[in-house]
Amino acid sequence: MNPAVEAERGTGAGFPGPVARFLVHLFLPADRREQFEGDLIEEAETIVLPRSGRRVALCWFWWQMAASAPPMLARRLNKEVGMYPQRWIVPAALLVIWGLWGLVDLGNRPNGGFDWNFDDSAVFGVEPGGPADLAGLRNGDRILTLDGIPPGDRIALQHQPRTEIGQTQLLIVERADAATGVTTTENIEITYSRTPISESTFDIVGGVLGLVFLVSGMIVFLRAPSTPSLLFAIVGFGFAGFLLPHPYIGSAVLQARLSDVLFVAFLTAFACLLHLLLVFPKRKRVMEKKNAGKLIYLPVAAFALLGIIRIIPGFPADRILVPATVLLGLIFVGYLVLSIVALIHSFVTAAPQERAEEGLNYMLAGVLIGLLPLTLMMVAGLFGIAADLPGSNFLFLTLLLIPISFALALLKGDRVSHQSTVAETA
Repeated sequence: MNPAVEAERGTGAGFPGPVARFLVHLFLPADRREQFEGDLIEEAETIVLPRSGRRVALCWFWWQMAASAPPMLARRLNKEVGMYPQRWIVPAALLVIWGLWGLVDLGNRPNGGFDWNFDDSAVFGVEPGGPADLAGLRNGDRILTLDGIPPGDRIALQHQPRTEIGQTQLLIVERADAATGVTTTENIEITYSRTPISESTFDIVGGVLGLVFLVSGMIVFLRAPSTPSLLFAIVGFGFAGFLLPHPYIGSAVLQARLSDVLFVAFLTAFACLLHLLLVFPKRKRVMEKKNAGKLIYLPVAAFALLGIIRIIPGFPADRILVPATVLLGLIFVGYLVLSIVALIHSFVTAAPQERAEEGLNYMLAGVLIGLLPLTLMMVAGLFGIAADLPGSNFLFLTLLLIPISFALALLKGDRVSHQSTVAETA
């Protein structure tokens, strides 16, 4: 860029800022870094900045970064880290330790025995025989304060330390008499007990599932390094980070930021799963289209950017919470449906011999059997009988077949590909 032009505009090294330049250095390999940074900054300064001003130019720059960063980071991982799979052992081991720490911490979780709605502060679930039930709390009571803090002050509640087992919490509730409609104010003292193991079953099952995803991904990547196995390893990291129980963190701010990171990692895992099924066992035609890779990771980049923006003071995070949650649910469903469609397409278009050689039989069987009990539970839930199913909390264990079947398929496909390469060389 022309120094005279930079001086005239007053931008120069100040545009787009040190954070953006750091991200460029983080995501891009050295041989592409200078060209990409120069082209992007030059376009922002020569086209966007004169027309729309600095603020719009910065927004445009960040949007380009958000849209380009995931695929560029994936290529860098594939090129640099992918060549040395052993480098992934340390972060995988740390993640396992983190999960085991969280599993141990399950025994320290307190149980009040009640649930309440944040919107209207109404109690809607009191566990029979639990601490809240013994203290006299009833369904329909409206909470006025919890240890002196009104329910509407969510920031103050979030900064409260975790209630300890044996600690007593004072709730002031408003209660309406069903017969007369007269409201009274009641003081309820709840002494928290240890969370029953039966209520921690879901966390334990999720932890086992996350560990299997992580271990399966690492085994495949270490034994058969390739783009599909790298994507599968990232899927394992994302699922493990989200599903493994998290140990208690006292800082509410740190806990919130960590939750944001793990959630983006979980969303990235779904994107990588779709990417994996679009390139394995054969690259789909849709991947030949321009910007196809970027479109796969665009929702991840958008929500990561939203997570950064929403911590800015004054940003109306509460207003966008509901629409963002709905949109996020649609994105998850979209990733899952498209992944299944891609797998079925690979299965249908392959010859019977190819299905066996490339492990597609394993993949499809693992997905169908793994998702079947969960699907039945969802259907049963529509009729209100899901809670009555025996062992319903353990039905999620069938999902273990998915990472195991994918690992078998990827190893089988790599073995066939290696044998074909050897035969062509001979």
